[in-house]
Amino acid sequence: MSSMLHSFLSLVAGLFFVVCCFASPLFTGALELQAADVEWDIDQEKLSADLRRAELADALKAVGGRMGWNIWIEPGLEARRVSTRFTDLSISEALRRIMGDLNYALIRGKSAGSSKLLVYATSASRATRKLNLSDQVLIFRSKKIDNEIIVQVKAGSPISIEEVADALGAKIIGKLDKLNAYRLSFEDAENADKARERLRDSESVQISDNFEWGRPGENRVYGGGSSSGFSLKARKADGNELVVGLIDMPVQGDESLSEFLLPEINLGGDKPATTDIPTHGTSMAQTLLKGAEIGNNGQSESSIRILPVDVYGGSETTSTFQVAQGIYEAVNAGASIINLSLGGNETVPLMEQMIHEASLQGVLFVGAAGNSPTTEPTFPAAYPDVLAVTAATQNGQVAPYANTGDFVDVMVPGRSFIEHNGTTFMINGTSASAAYVSGLAASISANSGRPVREVEMELRQKLPKP
Repeated sequence: MSSMLHSFLSLVAGLFFVVCCFASPLFTGALELQAADVEWDIDQEKLSADLRRAELADALKAVGGRMGWNIWIEPGLEARRVSTRFTDLSISEALRRIMGDLNYALIRGKSAGSSKLLVYATSASRATRKLNLSDQVLIFRSKKIDNEIIVQVKAGSPISIEEVADALGAKIIGKLDKLNAYRLSFEDAENADKARERLRDSESVQISDNFEWGRPGENRVYGGGSSSGFSLKARKADGNELVVGLIDMPVQGDESLSEFLLPEINLGGDKPATTDIPTHGTSMAQTLLKGAEIGNNGQSESSIRILPVDVYGGSETTSTFQVAQGIYEAVNAGASIINLSLGGNETVPLMEQMIHEASLQGVLFVGAAGNSPTTEPTFPAAYPDVLAVTAATQNGQVAPYANTGDFVDVMVPGRSFIEHNGTTFMINGTSASAAYVSGLAASISANSGRPVREVEMELRQKLPKP
């Protein structure tokens, strides 16, 4: 084995070690139950579950992980047995099946991760034990925006988008002028459907649906006491920095992270209120740098820079048009690698076209394969020009929550520990796996001077496959 190959494989082994050495105290069978046995249909707002032979605490973790709830339970009820199986029930119906003769109160919050479920026998005041949902993962799903369409005016067409919008009674609420792509909004779904029908066979425009992608869930405090901060430092800028575009939520830059951050591109609008909880974007930025640290050949400094592209702002969702716009802005700003730790289950022609064209220019795209144990494609990871990454467990097996479809290219650990405001947090999922690989690829390319697409080929060959 050549020394170069041996060194590369050592880096990969190091990546598994760094992530997994913290994981064993918390890795339990509850995660498999949570991921495999509960399904939330975001479009129909229906819950399906197979919770036979489960303890109540594990069943609640399973549901809470899917819904993003904080769960408090009356001490002593955790080990009660649950034996139920159901399909397509409303939230209230599902909870009643799970609780049996117990009582509960669901307190809806205004933001992601703020809803509370109290479970008790006689009084809500007795629900004093908070269940640890640190193994929660974000499920990638798409929800069509019924009153919107994406319109691309074909090259050479004599008509303008203003003429199209005026004829259809639509408002233009998003533009990618250089790609002749536009986001149109209608008064209601009925008018949008009429527009789809009128434009379906048009020779001048191409239409597609716009979808919502949910805001990633919050991280959970890790009480294990293990420090997870990275020691990598940013090398002084000299014009040769390798830029990684991070299409995500806002990134909160503390002192150690800020030196790696370029000025943010904000497509999401107003920011969420500053909190002590790291955003998904912050978690991915730190995880990316931890991957870069593994691939840095022992050097203490790196020329990598992260370009945060906020496509969420303070909203609960983003749209696939906004994500496509974020990709476009990041590539135009000079990003060589684009990290896509987000996604859905519907293909978007505009996004696929942009990724393909940027790939031909030498840009590497890294996508999260999705956090549902299926083989169904998750986009953008499933596009041919994206390096699709799924999550592995500490023993090198596919994580029980992770997607294993044919589109998946490689797998690395899906658990990341980060530091924020002096507290250690843990994130779980293929989002973290993708960020590790983006950082690893960036570091190898920056240190060797090799193009990122050449590094990508070596990653495809040498990293484990599911």
